[in-house]
Amino acid sequence: MASAPPSQAVRQADELQILKDQLYDACHDAFAGDYEKPLSQDDLMALEVIPPKDIKKLMDVISLLTRERLFAPVHLHSGLAWRMRSEAEAAKYKLLTSQEQVLVYEIVDAAGAEGVWQQDIKRRVNMQEGTLRKTLKELEVKRLINQFTTVQNATKKMWIKAHIKPSASATGGPFYTDSYLDEPYIEELQRVVVALVKQHGSYTSRGGGERANGSSNNNRGGSSSPVLPKKGIIRGAAPDPLTNGSRKRPADAMEAPNDNHQQSHAVHRKRLLPLPAGYNSYPTVSDLASSIASGNVAKGQALRAEHVQELVDVLVWEGRLEEVQVGGKVGYRLARVAKNSVAAAVKLDAEDYWEPRANGLTTAPCGRCPVFELCEEGGPVWAGGCEYFDQWLA
Repeated sequence: MASAPPSQAVRQADELQILKDQLYDACHDAFAGDYEKPLSQDDLMALEVIPPKDIKKLMDVISLLTRERLFAPVHLHSGLAWRMRSEAEAAKYKLLTSQEQVLVYEIVDAAGAEGVWQQDIKRRVNMQEGTLRKTLKELEVKRLINQFTTVQNATKKMWIKAHIKPSASATGGPFYTDSYLDEPYIEELQRVVVALVKQHGSYTSRGGGERANGSSNNNRGGSSSPVLPKKGIIRGAAPDPLTNGSRKRPADAMEAPNDNHQQSHAVHRKRLLPLPAGYNSYPTVSDLASSIASGNVAKGQALRAEHVQELVDVLVWEGRLEEVQVGGKVGYRLARVAKNSVAAAVKLDAEDYWEPRANGLTTAPCGRCPVFELCEEGGPVWAGGCEYFDQWLA
């Protein structure tokens, strides 16, 4: 005996099931599994799964997808939209055994990585405190939700879906550890940033070799005077008891030269120097982020460009770095000359990290000369045979 043909309602239900699967697969393929992207009615019609202009059929398919938890409604300023859920996430709703669990889990699910405050859940579902605590505990036992705290308020009971990481705004990002600002870690990262800027935003002076027998390899006629000096005259010095207030000092009152002191001035110390004007390869935030990532100094956490920008902004505000806009991009250089080699224990805010502050007078040899008071034409020290000038001009 031949079976009766299927009714029209059954045929329509079968068609909706087919269109449901086709529309879900088309969304997955078109949007590469982006489950956070809101899909409008126009987006779904543009996939050409639903017959053109058949809005009623589209709404029936969306309703079926929503009942099976494969779509979640989203209310935007532009109107109603939907987000996809993965099949694995949709299957979790089958573990819910009461209407209270469904209502609470839907709110936590919609909150995403931001999480939701327990009091907000209570207000939205209009549930008694005891019932809510019981429902939350049941969902936690089923490993569907977890409790966490935020850096803004550690006393708030926040809930988030299990197996997802809270957002940076909730946890404070990579600069927080267990909801507390990790200041030593931030200081170390700042030190790394300054070291990278120092490496790529300055150059090391060539310096000079040691002077053999106290003479310069490149001087103006040698470090010793070409003529015999006259007797030493001290100009502007306080009266010396050895001279009874006279301006002349006897030869035997002159101190013996300090070999170590002379040697320290006879050797050029390698220094970091600013790059010339017009240099256009100062490191940018992107360059710094790439260098930090390749150096594995971020405790296994991914420091994105926006995180490095926060570090750089603080260093600029503290006067350690400064912006340089060249060629349509923003680079950074040291606002003050740093020492070439610095011990690890020296902090950025310590004077030992930086070269002494200098101006035109202090950088010239006369501004730092240890025997300035003895210097005069024809004296024991004079500009024509000054070894410090030789070092400065070398």
